Amino acid sequence: MSIENLQKDIRGLKSRLAQKDQQIKELQLMHKISKEAAGVTNLKKTLQLIIEEACGAFEAGIGSILLFDSKSKELVMKAARGLDAEFLKSVRIKIGERISGWVAESRKPLLVVDVESDERFAKRSNEKYFNKSLITAPISCRNKFLGVININNKKSMEVFTEHDLDLLVAIAEQAGIIISNADTYRQFQEVYLNTVSALTEAIDTRDHYTKSHSEHVTKYAMSIAKEMDLDDERMNILRDASKLHDIGKIGVHDYILMKPGKLTKEEWEEIKLHSIKGVKILQPLTFLNGSLDAIRGHHERFDGKGYPDGKKGKNISLEARIMAVADSFDAMTTERPYRKGLSIKEAREEMIRNKGAQFDPEIVDAFIHCLDKQKLK
Repeated sequence: MSIENLQKDIRGLKSRLAQKDQQIKELQLMHKISKEAAGVTNLKKTLQLIIEEACGAFEAGIGSILLFDSKSKELVMKAARGLDAEFLKSVRIKIGERISGWVAESRKPLLVVDVESDERFAKRSNEKYFNKSLITAPISCRNKFLGVININNKKSMEVFTEHDLDLLVAIAEQAGIIISNADTYRQFQEVYLNTVSALTEAIDTRDHYTKSHSEHVTKYAMSIAKEMDLDDERMNILRDASKLHDIGKIGVHDYILMKPGKLTKEEWEEIKLHSIKGVKILQPLTFLNGSLDAIRGHHERFDGKGYPDGKKGKNISLEARIMAVADSFDAMTTERPYRKGLSIKEAREEMIRNKGAQFDPEIVDAFIHCLDKQKLK
């Protein structure tokens, strides 16, 4: 065998090995995305993972996923890489407009070699690229259009290939399954939450004096959360926990809950078990796992003298510390058979007096700020 033929064989072997290596990487990518499709619980995080992995697979600097809003009939940015975060919040694209809108209208995947010379997009797109080649694909599931995924700006400056487009179409198919699963999951969540919330309302209405208590606690807690600029995930955890924080009282005798006078030591010990009972009731609802710590800990004190675990300071979850403030404020301002409710001013002063003892000072400050801005009435 000549040296030239040997070198040719070696080059061919290297090329085949490179192809196999690329195929393995692509299979690993699809496996990772498929795992997300099987158990998605946080759609926002999952979509961000998909676009990060896709950009990595194509070695691209920019990528985005836009979902179809059936109410506004627009595409709304939900996940992106390489784009300004503030800009993303304002992105809304009508069907037929720009490149994403064209894909949404045609429902076809697309490879563009040069955006500026393509007559379909040269005038309609004001998007800027340092590499004018891009690939984009519609996201759908069971013939229902859900959105669009875009990848552009290869770091190598190379033009995208048909193989690249085929891979993006496969990623879009997995994304469609994920989004559809998330919608179904949310529907199940709503059914369960509505059922459990109805039980909580039933508990509140057992006693005329605590009617709408969970509703009030939720309102106060969410106002504090907004003041503290909590992210969407923590806001959702806090909202669910606030709505359901007293569900454990379903296991407490009526004569104790509605007793007009002072509780005995034994009765008080039974009342103190309601946060633990609530966790036991809700544990089978796995989508509420993030809220269980808050439900268990909403009667803990910042100084460690609370219950059921005697946790102290920042060892108590943030959501539980917020709920402690919201729950106590509603209790203070609600009239009971054995005492009149405090005025807003009196309750405000009581909250301030207990900063660092019963309550987290930072959370009290946020709540007082809400009161002073008349966000709460």
